[in-house]
Amino acid sequence: MKNRFDTGKVLVIDDEQILRDGAERILKRMEFQVFKASRGEEGLKILEQEPVAIVLLDMKMPGMDGMEVLKRIIELDRGILVIVITGYATVETAIEAMKRGAYDFIPKPYEPDQLRIVVSRAREKMQLTLETEKLEMERKRTLADLHTSQSRVHTIIESLPNGVLVTDTNGKVVLLNPAFKQHLGLAKELMPGGDIGAYIYDKELCKLIIDISRGKYVDFDDIPTYELNL
Repeated sequence: MKNRFDTGKVLVIDDEQILRDGAERILKRMEFQVFKASRGEEGLKILEQEPVAIVLLDMKMPGMDGMEVLKRIIELDRGILVIVITGYATVETAIEAMKRGAYDFIPKPYEPDQLRIVVSRAREKMQLTLETEKLEMERKRTLADLHTSQSRVHTIIESLPNGVLVTDTNGKVVLLNPAFKQHLGLAKELMPGGDIGAYIYDKELCKLIIDISRGKYVDFDDIPTYELNL
């Protein structure tokens, strides 16, 4: 399964080249592939082409401002983790950005360690999210395969010339094929779901079937031949 994100890819959107380049140096040492954009519009084009997992987004830029870029990123894919860079405003700006879908924020200017910590945390979260999605896809695929296998088995049983009756451990009939109904003279429209006694009238045989379904040891050599009382 191909992930829609690459946890090794980061996009830096900042109109200040010195800050873009500084972030790039730090992130490359963390073994990230770094994309850079000086405008929001440019950054959005990169996101349409690359499976970027994490975005560093400056809140104050010429043209499209940070809040609008954040909105567009969320519309593109809510799974992208956006870390907003707030250097011009108060904490309220960062809080508002997080309310609108940002993952975290970092003050501007920031120390290299601050950037490393917040980006590492975002990468760990993305890796966990992708692993969870992978496991969920595998679970759904397994269930689909199981359903297909059960359907095939059911089709085979339905077409067998020998009568087949399947019960649960409580003696409820969960499956019976047309041949079973024919051999016992049961109505064709009779469906599973009832107690075994509604299908087989010999009480001793019913008890034997229930014992077997519950895993009770039965010596098959000692089982007598039953004449069913229909």
